[in-house]
Amino acid sequence: MASEGNWDSTNYSQKMKDGQNELFELQTQLNDVMIKFILRALRVYQSTRPEPLRPGEIALLVNNELKNVLYDLQAQPNLDALAKAAKEAWANEQKP
Repeated sequence: MASEGNWDSTNYSQKMKDGQNELFELQTQLNDVMIKFILRALRVYQSTRPEPLRPGEIALLVNNELKNVLYDLQAQPNLDALAKAAKEAWANEQKP
């Protein structure tokens, strides 16, 4: 193991590989959550009409819902809440 203050390229390379795997898993989880948002929007819209949604309507609703969710996520109050939660989670993770 590298001594204090020295660069450990082997450890860094392994951490990057692990991080890439973790990123893939997180992206998959995020996609699953986004699908839940979309399905919620489709159910709400479908509940207002007797005929089934057409493919073009579904595509439009998917696009609009994703834009709305991303807009809400980027709103400053949400960013502030995320920053606060991340700071607390990081502090808890750093405790021995």
